Amino acid sequence: MKASEFFEGADDAQQEKWERELIEKYPESASHVAESKQRMSGWSKEDGALIQKELAEIDARLVELIDAGIEPEDSRTQDVIADHFRWVSQFWSPSAEAYVALGDMYNESPDFLERFNGIHPKLAPFQRDAMAHYALNILINE
Repeated sequence: MKASEFFEGADDAQQEKWERELIEKYPESASHVAESKQRMSGWSKEDGALIQKELAEIDARLVELIDAGIEPEDSRTQDVIADHFRWVSQFWSPSAEAYVALGDMYNESPDFLERFNGIHPKLAPFQRDAMAHYALNILINE
């Protein structure tokens, strides 16, 4: 399965643009892009649908926490972010630094912001802050 088949709103040209932007900003991410393509190459459409469902569930759980006024550093949020990290790890193996950078990208890329804002206007910054906390308090110690 190609990434453009997996990510909603992405065609091959859009996916290549995202990859170029990522590699330009974070040159070390070239190996992550290659790793992700390798892992996804063996996925079926059913695998892709299951992974998309997992992401939607993570998003919904984060929105519940935002709406309840829970902070990104709270253990309940961090439990969801641990699930997000495991979800991301199906694609590639992010270091603490790379996971923080991914959260930043969620907030800097107009395409990602559109996706997050369509779910909840506070989701992107909330998730970025929660991912940074997780990376700097959990991943850095592994």
